[in-house]
Amino acid sequence: MPPFLVKEIKPKECYFIRHQVLWQHKSFDACGIDIDNQEGAFHLGAYKGDELICVASFFKQSQAKFLQKNQYRLRAMATLSSAQNTGAARALLNTAFQILKDKDQDLLWCDARIIAAGFYEKLGFEKLGDTYSIPIIGLHYLMYKTLKL
Repeated sequence: MPPFLVKEIKPKECYFIRHQVLWQHKSFDACGIDIDNQEGAFHLGAYKGDELICVASFFKQSQAKFLQKNQYRLRAMATLSSAQNTGAARALLNTAFQILKDKDQDLLWCDARIIAAGFYEKLGFEKLGDTYSIPIIGLHYLMYKTLKL
């Protein structure tokens, strides 16, 4: 059995980890994203056994700073602290890259917290520009990964 099972999950299944890791300042029920159910959106979870330990959400959303026509945005990627540095997030993103390539997407982009930038770089993401602040959350980089040449 592989160390992690990555599969598509419902948006509400993301709330617990979003709340624990990213948005402790919000109520549990406020851990939804306004576009969680938009057309083309999908959410992935990485499981270790029966436990959901990592989540991420993907949205058909363009960033004007990129010229590529077919773009997706990664949002609210989070791994439980007890499961960080285990490869779960890498497994989840590698699954997402394949799904996005199958959807004929050119680029995946995200607002990456500065503490996560090194992780994203190891998976082939690049930074664009300087850091910027997202209120309450902190400093971020705009990062992107080209999915096809």
